[in-house]
Amino acid sequence: MSSEAKDPTSRLVDVDWNDPKLQELLKKTESLRLDNRGMFKARRVLLRRSWHPSGAASEVLLVADPGGGKLTVLADFPLDRGDPVTIDKELAGNAEAGILLCEVVGCRRGSRPEDAGREVFVIDLLGSPRRR
Repeated sequence: MSSEAKDPTSRLVDVDWNDPKLQELLKKTESLRLDNRGMFKARRVLLRRSWHPSGAASEVLLVADPGGGKLTVLADFPLDRGDPVTIDKELAGNAEAGILLCEVVGCRRGSRPEDAGREVFVIDLLGSPRRR
């Protein structure tokens, strides 16, 4: 064992925030944006605005499926919290086919730069598989 203290502050250095080189570097990073998108490949699915098979249907983009019944879709229309919806993953020959009965747990306007000037709503769903 080393007798050195494991103090993370022992290697700190003073920073001259007025240094022109540092200021130039910081200006270059001002327009950068952190994109928290994962490796999930977005795909089109069918969303019905009810739990009944004859409910009004629209294509939406499934952008997150982390498991546990949680899903996130992008749509060009808003939904209200508590709305019942059905997601049909069979659209466009998805390998991961199935129908999910879901409830809307959240809906907000898209806030990414590419969403500007368009009707984009991020809709969070919680659901469970339905037996056919």
